Amino acid sequence: MKTIERRSSCPINYSVEIFGDKWMLLLLRDLMFNGKNSFLEFRASDEKISSAVLTEKLNTLLNEGIVSKITSPKNASKFLYLLTDKGIEMIPFMVEFLNWGSRYNPDGGPKTLLEGIKKNKKKLITELQDKLRGQRQSLTEKQAHTF
Repeated sequence: MKTIERRSSCPINYSVEIFGDKWMLLLLRDLMFNGKNSFLEFRASDEKISSAVLTEKLNTLLNEGIVSKITSPKNASKFLYLLTDKGIEMIPFMVEFLNWGSRYNPDGGPKTLLEGIKKNKKKLITELQDKLRGQRQSLTEKQAHTF
């Protein structure tokens, strides 16, 4: 297991060392907001991440305990990446990031999420977190029953 060598004990440094590039934030976006959880689904994103970079970033997320990896209940040769509680705790940050980006780039953004943020941001965050925990539990239970 490859670990990130920390430059300091600063909490901001810790966060930047994990999430300090565009690919990590885009992977979190896809996991949290776009319902993606497989290698091929991540590769199909508009930003066109390479297989090598995607593998590296997924391994970092795994090693840091932000995602877990399970075998797909529908296809034993396919792996699914699911946010752990540690990853799900990033949702408030990502919602703020999304909100800020939509404010200064009005041409883009998921309309439903943006409307939810405007209407009741706290409720939206709780609903997203509950949904992801439920999906993780359901997929994990299905996986356990297939083997």
